[in-house]
Amino acid sequence: MQKLSTLLLAGGLAYLITGQALAQTELNSVPQPGTTPQPAAPTPTYPQMPQRPAADAAPRYQGSLTLELGWGAPYGFGVSYAHHLSPNWDINGGLGLGIGGKVGIGTRYYFNPDRPFTPYVGANLVRTGRISDVSVEVDGEQAVYSMSPSGTLHLRGGLRWQPGRIGLLATGGYGILLTGDPVTYDIGYNPSQRLRNVVQIINPGGVEVSVGLVIGLGR
Repeated sequence: MQKLSTLLLAGGLAYLITGQALAQTELNSVPQPGTTPQPAAPTPTYPQMPQRPAADAAPRYQGSLTLELGWGAPYGFGVSYAHHLSPNWDINGGLGLGIGGKVGIGTRYYFNPDRPFTPYVGANLVRTGRISDVSVEVDGEQAVYSMSPSGTLHLRGGLRWQPGRIGLLATGGYGILLTGDPVTYDIGYNPSQRLRNVVQIINPGGVEVSVGLVIGLGR
């Protein structure tokens, strides 16, 4: 009987303590009269730094127009149009003013097309037209020569700098005649080696050093 009384007393005390704790919790969760709830602290925001746009390289254009001139250039003083098959690779065709006039096709491969400054390699196959009865004089020696149509393979390499729509090409290379020497002199005349060398310099083929202006076309 005494044990039962003790258990009942302990249970009653536990019930009273639990009830007071729950009441205090509910009281704390309900706003009290005369008190203003504190607003939540705002989350700090930081301005985003402007992102610098990437350089606009030529292969992002569908094509490009190139005005080119130089010693041994495939088209002499000429113009060519290139169509970009991929960012690295284009095919091109052009024509120009040179000895006999020039027309041809070619291709270029760019190693770093996503950068404004990139090296490249390429090749052009060019046909040069006929010229007849051209007079030349070297150190008092005169000669008349003609040049038959010829084909030349130009192996080229260089650098392209194109930060925007307008860019520059710097190219070096060598032209290989595929049809033999096209030059013939008047029958019965044997020019000196010096005169032959001068004529050879202005004929197709040989060393190339040229520059070009590139204009991006389309998007």
